[in-house]
This record gives sequence, C-alpha cells and structure tokens, in this order.
Amino acid sequence: DALEERGIVFEVLDGFLYPGHRARRMHAVPERTGAALMAGLERTARAAGADILTDAVVRVLYLDADDRVRGVGYSRPDGTLEQLGCDVLLLACNGFGGNPQMVRELLPEMGDATFGGHVGNDGSAIQWARQLDARLADLGGYQGHGSWATPQGALMSWAMMMQGGVQINARGKRFHDETQGYSEAAVHVLAQPGGVAWNVFDGALLDMARGFPDFVELEKTGAVRTAADIDALAALIGCDAPVLRETLAAMQPGQVDALGRRFARALQPPFHAVKVTGALFHTQGGLDIDADGHVLHTDGRPFANLLAAGGAARGVSGNAVWGYLSGNGLLSAVGGGWIAARTAADMLAPAPA
Repeated sequence: DALEERGIVFEVLDGFLYPGHRARRMHAVPERTGAALMAGLERTARAAGADILTDAVVRVLYLDADDRVRGVGYSRPDGTLEQLGCDVLLLACNGFGGNPQMVRELLPEMGDATFGGHVGNDGSAIQWARQLDARLADLGGYQGHGSWATPQGALMSWAMMMQGGVQINARGKRFHDETQGYSEAAVHVLAQPGGVAWNVFDGALLDMARGFPDFVELEKTGAVRTAADIDALAALIGCDAPVLRETLAAMQPGQVDALGRRFARALQPPFHAVKVTGALFHTQGGLDIDADGHVLHTDGRPFANLLAAGGAARGVSGNAVWGYLSGNGLLSAVGGGWIAARTAADMLAPAPA
C-alpha cells in the first residue's frame, strides 16, 4: 500500500494459484518483470529525496568499542577506498547465492547448481556477521527453481506446471508432484540423470505462457521444442517411447496418480517441451534480527544502530528449501525493509523538546 501511494502500480496475478497458496495474493508490476520493479523502486526512492551512490561496493564496517557503527568503507571502480560516516546502518545487501564457496559450505545440495540471481549476492552480510560476533539464522533456507532453461540460462515460469504441465526425465518418467513447489523441485531435478528434465506442456498452456514477457524472450532463443506426437516427443527427450506413453497415460483427469497429483485434464498433442535444470535463486537465511530489524549479537543482545532486512537477514522460509513459498523473498525485502526503515527513522528523529 505504501508503495502504491508513491506511484508504483501493482496487479494481482489471478490466472492461477502459486504452489502452497490457497488464495490469489501474488502481485506484480504491469510489466511482470523484476527489472521494471527495480526501476520503479529506484524512481520512488529518488523522488523521496534519497541519495543513491552507484559503483560503490561496501567493503568495511567501522564500529567503535561499544559496538556502535560509525561508518562504512566502500571501493570505487578504480580501486580507491572511500569512507562515509553514519548514525544508523541498515544492511540490505542481499544473500550469498553468488558466492560459490559459501554456497558449498552452507547449502551443499546446491553446490553445483546454476545460480540464477545477481552476482552482488556475495555473502557480505554473512562475512560481517562472523567478524562482528553477530548471530546467524536459517542459513539452510533458500529459493531454488526447478525450471531453469538449459543451455539458454533463463527462467521458465512454473505456471505451466501448476496448470497441467509435467516434468519428465531422460528415462521418460515423471519423478515428483510438480504442484508441490518450484523451489524444492530444483533438488528433484538435479537428482535426475544428467541433472536435467524436460518441461512438457501443450498448446493451451503455451498460449498462457506467452502472457509472460520472460517466456516470450525464452521462446525467441529456440528453447521451446515441438513434437507432433508421443513418438516424436520421446525422440526429442531421448527416452523409450513405450515408457513415455505409459507415463502420459497415467495422467488421468480427476484421479490422484502415484505421485499424489490430481490432473484436471490430459495433455493434448502436439506437445511442447523445454529442457531445464535446477537452479539456486536466492538464499533465505542471514543475520538474526529482532522484531524491529535490529541485528543481534550471538548472546541475543541487539546492536545499538545496526539493522538488516531482505536477503541480508533471516527470512520467513525457515531452515530448508521446502519452507519457501512464492513471494517470501519480496515479503522479507519489502515488509522487512519497511519495518527496519521505520526503526531507523525513529532512531534518527529529533528528541522531543
């Protein structure tokens, strides 16, 4: 609501339910892209009077003997280190998905997975926490995605899976209930032969998918392959046609299959398929915080003027991949950011006369 009041328009995604959701509560900007959301947030921040310094990566936090933050040191593209003092510091530097060594340490099951996020997720908050004796929490939580097109390196929306699409491995078999969630699907896909699967859907689902700009761009790369019938689909996947025929025949409308999924209808030829792998999108653990966003020492005491929100802080997904629900990352970023920013504003407010 606060963002809409400042001019960022949101729409409810009412075409389908996301995994684990019972109501249509997911929102997006009209463009339905993260780039458009980030551009809107930047415009809003600048309009509110915020000074945004780019090409400045924070490398050092300066604290005094009482563990109060006094400033930061940041590097410039030419390698120089500049310093900036502060009265309150809010860490919103996201997670550690872009730090391969840290991923292997903290999320070993995703150690070899493709990272689908921004390289700026370098684990700075984790490193500072260890230096400052700050408490960390839920480091095993993360958002994976079982629908990362390969070799194109692009996301394919899970909407097709929720509306009747399936994932089939190189042996021509399904291997999980696709409606349980795309995050844990990453682990399932990576466990398949070659660490890949094929997203299989039909013309009706293709029409729906074309409502997503990211899918339109993916289709332009040639990632979407078409097969006239089951034999052609088996040839595309590289599996035995009889096995694939049995797999598709088991998808009986109105019945719960062996994997626990109930289908509303059967897929109709011609079939469409995209080769995918499992990817790590963003981590959900980080600095432990209190209800106001204060970073906590390992003994539970809050730092006086150090706050954290979003991917830098522990999120709401718990300590495992299956705890993630669609929207949890933005909930922590936008909701947690709003709480922490309000705390910072209260700390900076002039004392009553």
